[in-house]
Amino acid sequence: MKKLFAIIYFIFIAIIICDAESLDSLFIKANDAYSSGNYEQAFSSYKQIQEQNFESAELYFNMGNAAFRSNKLGYSILYYEKALKLDPSYEEAQTNLKYVSVYKEDQLDTVPEFFLKTWIKSLFSVFTVSIWSYIALGLFFITLLGILIYIFSRSLSLKKTGFFAGMLALLLFVLTFAAALNRNAEIQHPDQAVIIAPSVVVKSSPSLSGTDLFVLHEGTQVKIDEAVGEWIEIKISDGRVGWIQSETLELI
Repeated sequence: MKKLFAIIYFIFIAIIICDAESLDSLFIKANDAYSSGNYEQAFSSYKQIQEQNFESAELYFNMGNAAFRSNKLGYSILYYEKALKLDPSYEEAQTNLKYVSVYKEDQLDTVPEFFLKTWIKSLFSVFTVSIWSYIALGLFFITLLGILIYIFSRSLSLKKTGFFAGMLALLLFVLTFAAALNRNAEIQHPDQAVIIAPSVVVKSSPSLSGTDLFVLHEGTQVKIDEAVGEWIEIKISDGRVGWIQSETLELI
């Protein structure tokens, strides 16, 4: 039995090593293709890495670059957005996204939202899920330490310090934990998408027989509201809503 477990273990390790080597070789192949100006081949190789359930901000950034060089504006914006979702502080992705967005045909107005909602969104987007989680964990331990000081200290001043420090840390813990949950939900259950088709007619209902409302073009970002079969109800930044087919967009 021990020999069987040992064999299974070594097979498992071998599979992991082979997968890692395969990803490395694909990444090198993609980078070489990009350096040689073969941008479509580079994008295809990066895509193969993504299809093996690997993701990183750097991978998506490279995919955005290769897509733009391949005249795939929609995919370029999509992958820059994906990179920033994983790492909001990625300055190169921010710069490139701003640059390629100039080429979008749809330059839409934005309906202003309540300032507090905007502020909270901006705050939650400052850090990645991991960083928010580490901060929340540290604040949780500070809260426990404050409670212990309050309970066991014989000094009145230390009790007060422990109480107020613990309460402050608890409040900040709730905030940072909520930020971590929010960022994780954005990644696991995205509700934002990018139009990847050259153009798409937005319908009034989830059917080809629905009334034509307006046309959207490649690279436009939309919010997903509801899905009915192959149809997706979307909302754009200026407040208009309608239905498009799911094959015309990709989730961020």
